[in-house]
Amino acid sequence: MRRWGIRKKVLVVTLVPTLLTTLILGSFFTQSWVGNIENLLRDRGQSLVRQLASASEYGMFTGNRNLLGSLANALLEERDVRSITFYNDQGRQLLHNGPRLSIDRTQGDLRKDGMTTLTAEDSSVFIMPVRLQELMLDSMFDMESGEAPPSAREPVGWVAVEMSHIRTDRERYRALLMSLLMILGGIALNVLIALRMSRSVTDPMFELNSAVARLREGRLDTRVHTHAGPEFEQLESGLNAMAAELNRAQEEMQQNVDQATEDLRETLETIEIQNIELDLARKEALEASRIKSEFLANMSHEIRTPLNGIIGFTELLLKSPQSRQQRDHLSTIRKSSQILLTIINDILDFSKIEAGKLILDHVPMGLRDTIEDVMVMLAPAAHAKHLDLVPLIYSDVPDTVLGDPLRVKQVITNLVNNAIKFTQTGEVVLRISLEAESEESHRLTLRFAVSDTGVGLSRSQQQTLFNAFSQADASTARQHGGTGLGLVISKRLVEEMGGEIGLESELGNGSTFWFTLPTEVAHDTSPTPPRDALRGERIIYLEQQATTGLAVQHLLTGWDVSVDRAESPTDMLQKVNQAQQQGHGYAVAIVGMTRHLLPSEQYRDLFRQLEVEHDCRTLLLTPTLENEETEVTDLASAHLTKPVCRDAFYNDLFFLIHGHDRRDETAAAEEEALRPAPRAPGDMAVLAVDDNDANRKLVLTLLEDAGVRAEGAANGFDALNRLQEESFDLVFMDVQMPGIDGPETTARLRRQEQGRRHTPVIALTAHALAEERERLLRRHFDGYLSKPVSGQQIRDTLTRFTGYQPDDPPRRRSTRSLTDTQRQLRPSSRSRDLPSMDPEESIRLAAGKVDLARELFSMLLDQVMTDRPVIEEMARAGQTDALLERVHKLHGGTRYCGVPELRQITEKLETAIKRGTDDQQTLTESLLAAMDRLQTWAEETDWEQLLSERQAGNA
Repeated sequence: MRRWGIRKKVLVVTLVPTLLTTLILGSFFTQSWVGNIENLLRDRGQSLVRQLASASEYGMFTGNRNLLGSLANALLEERDVRSITFYNDQGRQLLHNGPRLSIDRTQGDLRKDGMTTLTAEDSSVFIMPVRLQELMLDSMFDMESGEAPPSAREPVGWVAVEMSHIRTDRERYRALLMSLLMILGGIALNVLIALRMSRSVTDPMFELNSAVARLREGRLDTRVHTHAGPEFEQLESGLNAMAAELNRAQEEMQQNVDQATEDLRETLETIEIQNIELDLARKEALEASRIKSEFLANMSHEIRTPLNGIIGFTELLLKSPQSRQQRDHLSTIRKSSQILLTIINDILDFSKIEAGKLILDHVPMGLRDTIEDVMVMLAPAAHAKHLDLVPLIYSDVPDTVLGDPLRVKQVITNLVNNAIKFTQTGEVVLRISLEAESEESHRLTLRFAVSDTGVGLSRSQQQTLFNAFSQADASTARQHGGTGLGLVISKRLVEEMGGEIGLESELGNGSTFWFTLPTEVAHDTSPTPPRDALRGERIIYLEQQATTGLAVQHLLTGWDVSVDRAESPTDMLQKVNQAQQQGHGYAVAIVGMTRHLLPSEQYRDLFRQLEVEHDCRTLLLTPTLENEETEVTDLASAHLTKPVCRDAFYNDLFFLIHGHDRRDETAAAEEEALRPAPRAPGDMAVLAVDDNDANRKLVLTLLEDAGVRAEGAANGFDALNRLQEESFDLVFMDVQMPGIDGPETTARLRRQEQGRRHTPVIALTAHALAEERERLLRRHFDGYLSKPVSGQQIRDTLTRFTGYQPDDPPRRRSTRSLTDTQRQLRPSSRSRDLPSMDPEESIRLAAGKVDLARELFSMLLDQVMTDRPVIEEMARAGQTDALLERVHKLHGGTRYCGVPELRQITEKLETAIKRGTDDQQTLTESLLAAMDRLQTWAEETDWEQLLSERQAGNA
């Protein structure tokens, strides 16, 4: 009703009450009228039947039909009487006048005590019993008796009068018609009155509305006069006054518009001049932007060119012998150069983002490989500050997604590097989780969070943190270097990739920088090889850093490996010993150490006992080690640097558990077949072309370190002459050179090669722009290297384009993989009841003579060293008789030395060979393993000193 108009509301208010009243009254009076007509018919019928019953007493009593007929004929003259019927005292019809009854009577309808009324659709029948009156009884019976006979109280018959409904129905219809006409008339009158009243209200309002519409159209001379009452007169006067005021205001405004138009016309010429100036300024700005980009590219080239020599020769000097002070100075030079290179890269990236020239790739990206690359690169900086650097990737995160791996790596590197810079103690943890996933669109959102235990940030620092050239603490620029662009670039990169970036921090409680990455799973990549070869294995793990332990245990449980945690070295030795005694020893013992535990004698003894006493293979996890700290790595079977990389970790565990490399030899052979044929160092000739003497000398030095013959050229003309005189296998070509530059030199070389052998040309440029690579590859270059170049890049390029595989230069290795040094390894002993060597038993078997015990044990060791390859060959060839003879001889030698394990196994194998049982092969393998353990124990233990100590103890 709120949306109804006034007219509708007036009609409702006037019509509804009157219509309801008219309908109620009309219905009431119609019902009363019809009821009165029906009651009148019933009353007349009852009256007529009573009169007829009284008049017909004598005729009924005497049975005089003529009298009854005359009574019936007289009554039929009455209006609405249809028929008359007389019944005797037995209920049988005595006389009937008129049409046949329309109602079927039953015997039960003849009541003796009163009148009966029967009603049908067209008529009603009234039945009355006929009794004799008292006077008639007195005259008819003996007056002397004093009372009537008993039968005189019963009716002498019945009389029935049928009344027709025709006239009554006609009256009823007439009454209904008259009532309907009256109601309709009343309704019509009410409608007319309501319409009249509504028009008296709405017509003035419509007229006012029309006047307002005309005023809105600008016809301000409009005036309205409705003559509809005092209320509308007030509204009329207000509207007319408003129209007059608007008319006056419009005239004033028109004057002002005319004046403003005149002023605008005067300023249009000025604006046109300004537009011309702005257009010229825009062209100048575009030209300045182009010059800026060109300047940045040239600046990159000019700065990277000397940096290439500084970093390259610093690396070469670090590989050569020098004093500690010289090494520190060189490390400082290298670090400063790398900081300068980072600053240049940040400025170039920021410039590209501001210019809108940043192009993102959308390719399959190995997420875990990308994370591991960042962790390996930043681990030395974190470990130098004794920080625990840990990546935690949850199991629901897919391995391969679509994105730009370079930019994702850049963002993660910035965040993790900042966390390392501003954290003095504790840990830096990178967590990757699945935040949202859509099954319909196959899209998902990954959340990257870098948490640290550093100093934290205040609210004011957080507000300015993502501003360009801004840092939370200005003093950090001097302490750690940097331009303050890292977070700004990260923020813009994340936004370009469709994500968000933010931080959660509290001063003094560390910080958490996070960003989201909308992406989707890459389904068209090559399938990942299954990692199910370790399923069901048991590994014991000792770790001092809780978060690293959680990450490593998460990896192991993901491979269905059962992991038992040890609290201390003593606890680990007890659990390993107990498991071996129960026959289900551990496949590998993993020991994670921090830097301050590296010189610990307790851990050195732990590795010796695990490897020698318990014959359990060990994997050592350490932070990045310096040269003087690498001795501890020789104690374990394998060594990995924290944080562990998944593939290297799995490969080393596979090797330690199964004793051989998991690499598919067929796939390796196919990969080897795709490479170019290897070249001998004497056959290799490489030309280095660079106008900068330092850079040219660096490339030549790196090539000589790789073992190839290298020559240099200072410009393009010199390079073309050398290429005409001599054939080179590879050319490293600088891009910017005086005279003819690198692309022009390469183009002329290609024209000289018409019909001759193609010489690979690798571009060397200091330009770091992404589009530079594509441009150079389109200009006849075969490859691209960005300065500063390293020795590893030179060696990789040689292998890729020539097939020559130079030897790795001598350098410190942070990670030792078993697959790099050994091809076979004895797996851990799962069950051991007896030790390899018992010094006390050796002395006792030698009659207490230590010298004799030493001699006997030395002779046994020589025999074991000689017999082991022979026994292995005999067992492989199936020479049972010869094997029995060797084992029997070895068994005899064990009887005079304290070697319980070897004595027991040789005895079992000798018995099995003699009896021809089926366990000969298993026992032979156990014998070979026991011989290996005995030799290892002898090599790792000063057994002569041990025998002397035991003798002194017994004495």
